[in-house]
Amino acid sequence: APTFLPTFSFLLKIEERSQHPLDCLHKTMAFSVLPQYDSALFETIHQAPTFLPFHENDESVRIIVFVAASITLFQLIMLQIVKAQLSKKNDEKSTSTAAWKASYQITNLVVNLTLGCLGIYYNLVLIPRGEEIRSKILGYEHVKLFALGQIGYQIWALPVGFFFVGETTSMLIHHVAVICVGSVSAFLSCGFRYFTPYFYGFIEISSVPLSVMNSFKNNPGWIKSYPEIYSSVRLIFGISFLLVRVVFWTPIFWDFFSLASMLLLSSENPVTKIILSLFNLSSLILTMLQYFWASKIVSAMFKGGGRKKAKRI
Repeated sequence: APTFLPTFSFLLKIEERSQHPLDCLHKTMAFSVLPQYDSALFETIHQAPTFLPFHENDESVRIIVFVAASITLFQLIMLQIVKAQLSKKNDEKSTSTAAWKASYQITNLVVNLTLGCLGIYYNLVLIPRGEEIRSKILGYEHVKLFALGQIGYQIWALPVGFFFVGETTSMLIHHVAVICVGSVSAFLSCGFRYFTPYFYGFIEISSVPLSVMNSFKNNPGWIKSYPEIYSSVRLIFGISFLLVRVVFWTPIFWDFFSLASMLLLSSENPVTKIILSLFNLSSLILTMLQYFWASKIVSAMFKGGGRKKAKRI
């Protein structure tokens, strides 16, 4: 039955195929969760053009612009609605700041819920388990919409988060890194789109309770009035984050990253090498951010931080 978790072979002896450095690397491992390098296979993969056809990439750019514009329009509408409600209680300056944060969280919630639900559906129903290596790297253009949606989403979130909401440095780095990895999935032939419903979709379901939790933090009075609800939201967020962004993420990421590294090391095209180097680096940064945020969540859980004031994750 289809599942979002790829199959892995543990404690299997790696067969010798050639003297390529990647083969030697595998021979030194007592056990492996990594796919086996096949020089002939990767040679055929490198024969594919670097970029997808121009007309496809042109359409992708239009979709990205449409997504970013649609999210911006939705957020501006929410901004005016929230401002109208808050202006009755607060002064103009505090109303503007609170309205930007509230409309930002509402927009995040809606976008993340949409991406998360689509990602869950694709991973549990449509993405086959145990796909062959070639198909994990090439093809799957029909799920490119996840990459396009994420790029448009991050293009909106980056300036709003920096200029109006005061996002943390780690979140701003996250926005840039997602744009980098998403661009490879959107515009290159070797876009690793097999993994995108999980990385660009499924994991966003954990950001839904995060949006609710941040709304509480932006309104301290809610925490005092509904402490049990706030604690429950924090717990749901913590559990969901650790599951989809650490427990499930880790084996899927290393399956992906091993293939991306093999593609990089076996490439002889300098342009491809530069693009894949940035791609791999950005994916590593995103993974380190997940572990960094996870450590903060675990620390807050052990400290019983449900009712304590903490920095936004």
